Amino acid sequence: MSTICVFFPTYNEAGNVQPLVRGIHEQLPDARILVVDDASQDGTAELLDGMAAEDSSLEVIHRPRKLGVGSAHKLAMLKARDRGDRALITMDADFSHHPRYLPTMVERLNHSEFVTGSRYAPGGRCDYGPYRQLVSRTANLAARGALGLRLAENTTLYRGFTRSLLARLPIDRIKSDGYSFAVESLFEVAAITSALDEFPIHFEDRLHGDSKISKKEIYKAIATIGRLGLERVNPRSTRGVLPTAPRKRSACVGCHSTYNLELYAAREGQATHGAYSVSSHSKRTHGRILSCLQCGLIYMEPRLTADELVRAYEEVEDQAYLEHAAARVQTFEFNLRQVEHHLAGGDRVLDVGSHCGVFLKVAEERGIDITGVEPSRWAVDAARQLTSQPIVHGTVADLPPQTRPFDVVTMWDVLEHLYDPEAELRRIGAVLKPGGTLMLSTLMIDNWFPRLMGRSWPWLMDMHLYYFTQGSLADMLGRAGFRIVESRSYCHIITLDYLMTKLGSLGVPGVEPLGRLLEQTRPGKALIPFRFGDIQLFVCKKVDGLDGETGRARAVPKLRVV
Repeated sequence: MSTICVFFPTYNEAGNVQPLVRGIHEQLPDARILVVDDASQDGTAELLDGMAAEDSSLEVIHRPRKLGVGSAHKLAMLKARDRGDRALITMDADFSHHPRYLPTMVERLNHSEFVTGSRYAPGGRCDYGPYRQLVSRTANLAARGALGLRLAENTTLYRGFTRSLLARLPIDRIKSDGYSFAVESLFEVAAITSALDEFPIHFEDRLHGDSKISKKEIYKAIATIGRLGLERVNPRSTRGVLPTAPRKRSACVGCHSTYNLELYAAREGQATHGAYSVSSHSKRTHGRILSCLQCGLIYMEPRLTADELVRAYEEVEDQAYLEHAAARVQTFEFNLRQVEHHLAGGDRVLDVGSHCGVFLKVAEERGIDITGVEPSRWAVDAARQLTSQPIVHGTVADLPPQTRPFDVVTMWDVLEHLYDPEAELRRIGAVLKPGGTLMLSTLMIDNWFPRLMGRSWPWLMDMHLYYFTQGSLADMLGRAGFRIVESRSYCHIITLDYLMTKLGSLGVPGVEPLGRLLEQTRPGKALIPFRFGDIQLFVCKKVDGLDGETGRARAVPKLRVV
């Protein structure tokens, strides 16, 4: 017979994990226990590892940073579903959800698909003070009224799911990662089953440590209830419509986990080699945009293989880039001024992904000793006509030994295009002098602008294979031997007619003919700066002496954000 999986997430719960695991075993001796730890700083992770070494029923997943209690629950739900567990029971690690109720949860799951331990069912109790009681009861009443939920308890995570429910639950559709996950996940559960049950519990105040619920999480929960309430009354909502078959889950390049969520479905279409040009307007097609639940990396699947990608970039011809070269000169000049205090006289600079050599030309005019490297044959030829600075056809791995090492490496809007960006960062580290500097710009999906735009964000396209967050980028750089010392918004400067073309590629009506009309006019060449923060410029230092276990740099200084 398949087992029961009991799951709880941890962050700084060193005082609770040992008695909690003992309590679970006492109540459900045959249960499998799953713990997801979000980089605890108080010894929780070490305690769990020590216990797991002596307890084969205890599995511990370590994540690189705080990725949210909701995403930890989604990871547990996917693992329990994939392993075919008889049921999944979720609980908090602080003893507010006492293990003594576990047998009741299991018994109730014999008759219902979903069961929750309830503070507010008849006979339930809660040890919260007046203020937290008010907040909790208000949230539960709001969820019941706005979302039509019939349970008295909608916000606790002391829950049980049967195998059949997990198999049908559209986990990809649950967007919340924080505590508002409780309401949103129940909203999805209630859309596909009426076999819901609750029983009274005494919700006790935590045994050790501090509460992790912030005011920000309270505001996010309110916003989530509002969003779901609008979805409930939307006649075009797909809530309750189940997928015909589970999607294939690919392995994350960062941590190799296959547990991920689909942030955005694929936009159908066949990517051509032209889609990989820097000036490509093919924004209507892209693969599935996935978020790894184990490390937080966001990436696109399916995509070309590493060899196919190299060949695609070798064949790129991008005449539109040269047609707007004046705006690109302005872009590079502006951004170089922001970080040139990190350059010293006599520094040897390598520019990775030089394309047509515009940045090489800008650097040359400032007296910088710079070498470029670029995979596109056409772009290398164009660069050699634009600048006298040397440029190598190929990648960092193709640099002749006599060109190394460098004091500084620059990489503008390149990292998100690479098949394995971490491997490339390691190659860059190998051609840098000790203590050398890496300057790069890349896409940041955890910014207000992509959140506002959703799937209409203009940078969702075939050639962008990765979409970074501040955390995932810092993790990757750390593993590759770098630490971030400065971060600021990257400024793109474009012409008005180019802006019209971009908007037209997004389907904005009427702008494409306007762009063609402006193309040969002086107003059409007006320069417009864009700095929304969804592209960030980072200055990083090569670090000697990485932590051998985590791959992170020791003694990382406080990040300067501008």
